[in-house]
Amino acid sequence: MIQRPKNAQRKRFLKLAGFAVVVLLVSLWFLSKKDTRTFFADRVLMNIAFPFQKAITVTTQKADAIFEHYLDLVDAKRENDDLKRKVAELKTQAVRMEELERENRRLRELLNFKRDIATPMLPAEIIATSPSPWMDTVVVDKGVKDGVQRGMPVVSEKGIVGYVLKTTRLVSTIMFVTHYNCRVDAIVQRTRCHGVVGGLLEGHCRLFNVLRTEDIREGDLVVTSGFGNRFPRGLLIGVISKVKRKRFGLFQEAEVVPSVDFSKLEEVFILLKPQTPIARLGKSHHE
Repeated sequence: MIQRPKNAQRKRFLKLAGFAVVVLLVSLWFLSKKDTRTFFADRVLMNIAFPFQKAITVTTQKADAIFEHYLDLVDAKRENDDLKRKVAELKTQAVRMEELERENRRLRELLNFKRDIATPMLPAEIIATSPSPWMDTVVVDKGVKDGVQRGMPVVSEKGIVGYVLKTTRLVSTIMFVTHYNCRVDAIVQRTRCHGVVGGLLEGHCRLFNVLRTEDIREGDLVVTSGFGNRFPRGLLIGVISKVKRKRFGLFQEAEVVPSVDFSKLEEVFILLKPQTPIARLGKSHHE
């Protein structure tokens, strides 16, 4: 009777031990299996984390792409700025070269003109213009110290310019042939008829004191006659642009466009030999 409890305890122990062995064997079996599949909990966690991981990956990729694009834009802007600077430098050089070429051509024309004229000439540079568009005068950088006197004719390689109106020790004022007080003895080159060229307020000239019977036409060249010991003979004054014939009277007139573009004039020559006094510039032997 006393041994029964002991047998029951022994049986209970043996059952527990057997269950433990079974559990251990089952565990060892699972551990011994080389299965690469994840457990259920792991799969659940992976499924939950996947969208977030994917979003992070995509965002990172986009951020990298944006940053690379930004770097490309920075490089492109730097290259564009460099190209703009080089283009500006090339344009500046081209302008300078064009200006030098124009200056060389102008100087060659001046030198050739100077060789063709026997009268001693003094080159002068225009340093100022009249503030009034009706005055038709400029200031040059030559004066009494250079031998300039009032009344001396002034010419350019394109034709006659005008006269020295007044002078100081260092500078002189030049009156253009377009000035209303200026008068120049002239002839029409084609027909050799004589007349007088005087200035107009519009910046052009007129040829007057031409006999009505003389043949003058639009396009005829008007040159200096050489009379009055003012200009050398044959210097270009301009071209006739319009002929005006009245019904009555002995004379006809014509508008003359000067050969010199006074708005672009930069250098002139002053004829140095003694000339007619300035007091007689407003008169002509034809008047």
